[in-house]
Amino acid sequence: MEFQAQHPILVPARTAVLLVFLPSAASRDTIGQRLSLTKLVGSWQQELGHTVRVLKIDENVHPDVVRSFDVQQFPAVVLVQQGVELWRQEGITTAEAERTLMPNLLERIGNH
Repeated sequence: MEFQAQHPILVPARTAVLLVFLPSAASRDTIGQRLSLTKLVGSWQQELGHTVRVLKIDENVHPDVVRSFDVQQFPAVVLVQQGVELWRQEGITTAEAERTLMPNLLERIGNH
């Protein structure tokens, strides 16, 4: 078995971070959902630029992180800044995420 060291993710302290919790790839539905969300994450990062760092959190790879945020439904999106949760949406559909997430997110960031 080969050991893969995970490199720490360096994010400036004042930068907001959008955590996108992806479900495990256990079924065709979740596989499709993961692919759609992965594409969305790329477009969100481009749209947000340096304002917000967008990170994908895979349920299988980082189960401790998923537990620490007490994610109950996948997919879930959590906005965090300086250790404070600013906004959360769980159990979103891809269509809902495309339509409503960015306006909600930009509103939250504008208020802080």
